[in-house]
Amino acid sequence: MGKYRKNKNILAVDLTPLIDVVFLLLIFFMVTTTFDKYGQIDIDIPTANVESPDKKLPLEIIIDKKGDYFAIKDGKTFPIDIDNLGNILIGIDSVSVTADKELKYQIVMDTITKIKKQGIENLGINFYE
Repeated sequence: MGKYRKNKNILAVDLTPLIDVVFLLLIFFMVTTTFDKYGQIDIDIPTANVESPDKKLPLEIIIDKKGDYFAIKDGKTFPIDIDNLGNILIGIDSVSVTADKELKYQIVMDTITKIKKQGIENLGINFYE
């Protein structure tokens, strides 16, 4: 006796009409849409008043390997006496201390202490080789 296999029909949904309807709806909405130029919203954008800051460069005090002090002010370099630092810092609001990398750190700290005693709060520290 032979075995018979029954072919089961698999139900498949045909998507072609669905895709056609979707494309027709897409075309319908694209054609019927109106673009209104006059429906814009006016936005008041705040304006910023940018003031150009004074380009006051800080006084730069340079300490070399030998422990000699130099100052750069207005693009000019001149040697200074560290004991007379109070007279040099009159009218200065920011100072940058640049020291040699191999210099003893205590020398740099003494210089910073003398600058802070003059009431200067803006202080920068740099090291070079």
